[in-house]
Amino acid sequence: MARPTENVRFLQLPENARARSLLKSMGYDTEDLKRPRIGIANSWGETSPGHIHLRAVAEAVKAGVWQAGGTPFEFNSPAQCPMAVGESGMRFDLPTRDIIAAEVEAIARIELFDALVFISACDKNVPAHLLAAARLNIPVIFVPGGPMSSGGCGASQKTISNLDAECYLFGVGKPRISEEELLALENLSCPGAGSCAILGTANTMQCLVEAMGLALPSAATIPAVAAERLWIAKESGRRIVRMIEEGVTSSRLITKESLQNAIKTLHAIGGSTNAVAHLLAVSYERGWEKEIHLEYIEQASDQIPCITNVIPGGTYSLTDFHDAGGVQAVLKAIESHLDTDTLTVSGKLLKEQLRTVSFKPNAVIHDVEHPTYTNGLVILRGNLANSAVVRTPVIPKEMLVHKGPARIFDSQEQAIEALRDHRVKPGDVLVLRYEGPRGGPGFNEVFKVIGFLNALGLETKCALVTDGRISGFAKGPYICQVSPEAAVGGPLALLKEGDRIRIDIPSRSLDVLISEEELNKRRKEWKPPKPRVQNGLLTLYYKMANPAELGGGIPLRVD
Repeated sequence: MARPTENVRFLQLPENARARSLLKSMGYDTEDLKRPRIGIANSWGETSPGHIHLRAVAEAVKAGVWQAGGTPFEFNSPAQCPMAVGESGMRFDLPTRDIIAAEVEAIARIELFDALVFISACDKNVPAHLLAAARLNIPVIFVPGGPMSSGGCGASQKTISNLDAECYLFGVGKPRISEEELLALENLSCPGAGSCAILGTANTMQCLVEAMGLALPSAATIPAVAAERLWIAKESGRRIVRMIEEGVTSSRLITKESLQNAIKTLHAIGGSTNAVAHLLAVSYERGWEKEIHLEYIEQASDQIPCITNVIPGGTYSLTDFHDAGGVQAVLKAIESHLDTDTLTVSGKLLKEQLRTVSFKPNAVIHDVEHPTYTNGLVILRGNLANSAVVRTPVIPKEMLVHKGPARIFDSQEQAIEALRDHRVKPGDVLVLRYEGPRGGPGFNEVFKVIGFLNALGLETKCALVTDGRISGFAKGPYICQVSPEAAVGGPLALLKEGDRIRIDIPSRSLDVLISEEELNKRRKEWKPPKPRVQNGLLTLYYKMANPAELGGGIPLRVD
C-alpha cells in the first residue's frame, strides 16, 4: 500500500469522523480511506462519440489505481461535442472549456484529492483539463480517449469530412448524391466511439498533451476502441500513485519548456488553429504571456515545418499516423529543436524517453529536411489585424495570395443565409465579424461558413476573414482569430461593403486597401453594436473575455 498523504492523515483525525462516515456510505471501507485519494476526472457522457466509451477507460484506470495502492474517486464533466454548428448555441462552445476547468479545480480542492487522472477526448475537454492541471499543483496524468476508426473499409474509407462535403451541398441546394446515398454515407462515416478520425482540434490537443509529457507514450493516438487503450489506462492508474510518492506534480510537468515543446509539435503535425487559443490560454493561466505568446508561436513556425501528411491537410488517417509512430515519432524527428530535459509522467526526462524511439521517414511522417509544408500555422498582420491565425496546409495554393471586395456579415447566421441564397460571388472576401471572444460572445466557432463556401465551389475563388474561430475540420481559404476583434473597435468593425482586402500569406500580411486617414475617420464614427445576450453565462464573455492572443477565455487571475 502507498504511504498515507497529508490529506489522508487529515481525514483520519477523530474530528473528521463525519467525512469518513459519508465516504463509507458509498462502499469505501476503513482500509480504503487510508490510501492516497485519486480523483478520476472523466468526461464520459452520451452526447458525443468521443466520450461514449470512457466509462470502460475509467474502470481500467481505477483498476490500476487499486493495484498500486490508491483509492479512486470518479467524477464527471460535460461530454462536450457541439451539435449546434451554424446555430446560436455554438457560441457556448469555447465557454465549456472554462466551465469544465473551473469544475475540476473546485472538485479537486473540495474533495482533498492527492492527484488527478484526466480522461478526455474532444476539443474543449482536453484543453479544459489542461487548464485545470495548470491551476492545481498536484500529480496529474492524462488518459486521452483516442481517435475514432476511419469509416468504411479498404479503398472506400470515409470520414466525417467526406460526410460534411456532401451534406453541405444539400445546404446550398446543389446536392450531387441522393438522400439515400447521403444516408449510406451518414451510416459509414463514423463507425464507432472516439474523437473524429481527422487531425481536428480534438486529436490535435490529445497529441499535444502527449508531447508535453502529460500522457504516457502513444496514449494520444491508440484507436479509441483498441484493447491497448485499456492497457494504457490501467498503467496510467498505477503510474499516478507512484507519481505521488515521487512528488511529480503538475508544476514540474507543465513548464515553459514543455509548453514550448507543445507549440513546436503543433507546427510539426500541422494541427488545428484552435490549439493556438488553448495553448495561449495555458500560457496566460501560468503568467507566461510575456514569453510564450503569438510572436513565439510565429518564431516556432519558422523553425519547425509541418512533417505530417494527415487529413484534413494531408491524405492519411489517424490510424495511419499511429501506425507510423504517432507523436513519439514526430518528437524524435524534431528532437534537436525540443527541450528534452523536460520531465514526463513516465518519470523519465523526454530525452531518456526518446532514446527508445526509432524513427524512419515514411509517407505519413516525413523528416524535417523533406517536410509536407514549409509552415503549419502562421500569423498574419497588417492594418486589418495585429494578429490573425492561418493553417496553411488546408489552403489551396491559388488562394495563398488573394485580393477582392469585402462582403460584410455581422454574424455567422447572416453569412450562412447569404451562402444559401448564392449571394456570394467569385473573388469576394467574406468578412465575418462580431464573433470574437466578446463579440460572439464566447469566441464563436464559425466552421459551417467555410463548409458552405466549399460546397459552392468557391474555395479557390473566395476567402473568409473572421474574428471568430474555425474548426480543425475545415479545409479552405480562411483567416481566423483576427485581433483586435470587431466588438472592441478592431479594424474589422470599420470595414464597409466593397472595401478591397489583400491577403498575402507568404508575406504574412492582411490589409484593407484604404488610407489610414479614412480608417481613423471611420474609427471616430464607429459605435459598438448592442450585445446579443442580456443574461446568463455569455454575459461574462461580453464584459470580460480576454482577447484572442491570450486565449479568449475569462481572466481568472489576480495581477
